Amino acid sequence: MPPSAPAWPSEPDLRLAEHPEFVLLCRVLGGLRRLSFPDRPAPSGAAMPRATHHLVDLLRATQVRIGVLTTRLADGTAGPDEQRAFADQAEDLADLLRSHADDVDAGILAPPRHLFHTNRETA
Repeated sequence: MPPSAPAWPSEPDLRLAEHPEFVLLCRVLGGLRRLSFPDRPAPSGAAMPRATHHLVDLLRATQVRIGVLTTRLADGTAGPDEQRAFADQAEDLADLLRSHADDVDAGILAPPRHLFHTNRETA
């Protein structure tokens, strides 16, 4: 690097990156990116049972909450009450997930379909 080239990130860049409004904007943009689900597979045409659809919605919402909580824990802004509230919600979700699996095992809900994956060789 030539001596006249500015170092990156510069001191003003670092100060801006720590600004609370910038941090909030990054969180919002990160949440919007996660909500877009670009890598979600297209529906296969078969209707998903209502209980499964509800569980999928809860899991997706939890993914967003995990992302926000992770960011807040990393930057030191997550309070203990927020952490406890998330832990309670996660326990409820775990119970719901176990109940859903039990319903599938009992034959109340349809068993999972197995997708056939083809092995593709790279050129």
